[in-house]
Amino acid sequence: MRSVTRASRWHRSVWLGQLGRFAIVGMAATLIHVAVALLTTYQFALSPLQANLAGFIVAIALSFQGHLRVTFQVKAPQQYHLYRFVVLSLASLAISSLITAVGTRNGGDMRQVMAFVALIVPAASFFVARLWVFAIPGVTVPAP
Repeated sequence: MRSVTRASRWHRSVWLGQLGRFAIVGMAATLIHVAVALLTTYQFALSPLQANLAGFIVAIALSFQGHLRVTFQVKAPQQYHLYRFVVLSLASLAISSLITAVGTRNGGDMRQVMAFVALIVPAASFFVARLWVFAIPGVTVPAP
């Protein structure tokens, strides 16, 4: 039987807290993305792709600050955190676009494809953000 130590419970609670905050910040960023895209489409007559890009850029800024300060509570942010976050964001966009393209190419149901994207991309993003983007060099992060 595996004993649960105080330290292992603490690490698990840290991971769960970060996961919850990650979800909240992600939902807020998504709402901002959609709001900016709709606003720029209907108020400024941008094309859907231009409006989506505008929303994506605003959401990235909010998401970075939220994850830096709220989700992972980085005390001494470094410029590499921003660079890594941009890489993660662009990779997430590319992966979700690839899943969408492949999933709908031969008549796949867009709702099912988006459900798959909604499960895979945020989960993978959380772990990459936790273990690489906001990691402090030289500090080992224990697994949950």
